[in-house]
Amino acid sequence: MSWYSQRAMQILGPQQLPDLSYGYPPDLRQVTMTLIISDMRSGEDAQKISNALRNLPGIISVKTILERRWVVLTYYLPQISLEIIGHHITKLGYHYIHKS
Repeated sequence: MSWYSQRAMQILGPQQLPDLSYGYPPDLRQVTMTLIISDMRSGEDAQKISNALRNLPGIISVKTILERRWVVLTYYLPQISLEIIGHHITKLGYHYIHKS
């Protein structure tokens, strides 16, 4: 246990801290990320990317914003990672930039 964890337990008490046995509490495993797809120029491109990402395990939602070339997606971190998502986007022939 780190010094910070020990100090927090001293101040807050053990019953107020979340279970961090996996490194983060279960409610933080859901991640929302915005990706910029630099070559997404048409509705067909947006639909193609959306359909491919929605079919991946662990993806909760996918929203494309064509005017900004954004893909906003929410996923479960233990089931899928940004690297896997990026790999599938690249496999479709598109380039992505991680925004936030």
